Amino acid sequence: MTAIEFSKSVKSTLAHRAAYVCANPDCRCLTLSLVGDDAERVSYRGRAVAICGPEGGPRYLAGMSSNQRKAIDNAIFLCSKCAELTSRNKGAHYPAELLREWKEQHKRWVRANLNLRQEEPAPLRLVRAAALRIDGPATASVRIKQRG
Repeated sequence: MTAIEFSKSVKSTLAHRAAYVCANPDCRCLTLSLVGDDAERVSYRGRAVAICGPEGGPRYLAGMSSNQRKAIDNAIFLCSKCAELTSRNKGAHYPAELLREWKEQHKRWVRANLNLRQEEPAPLRLVRAAALRIDGPATASVRIKQRG
């Protein structure tokens, strides 16, 4: 076994948290695209990749339990090209520390760059971005007063 099969729930949550964008900061490609002219068909090229893989796989870390390996904390969302690239040679060129750094950077990038209203004044966008940086189960919201 050289790959971890994450649960459907983990894969879905990971993709949502990554906004379907590859977490490799040198790539950041959107992993969804329309198929031809059919508005209902979408091509999906994203993968949940283990930061620390199973024995014999990329970035194996002794001492991790099976549950820890299958947890969302041990997964990063990458496009299929980057997923393959990071898994070559047992992940020797892409150590776990690097993938964890990518995941953290990507989390901050998504919060700072996506879902911001461009028509808002720059200071309000900065406040909203700062509010979105709150970690944990708490949520933040900023009321926006619409101009008449």
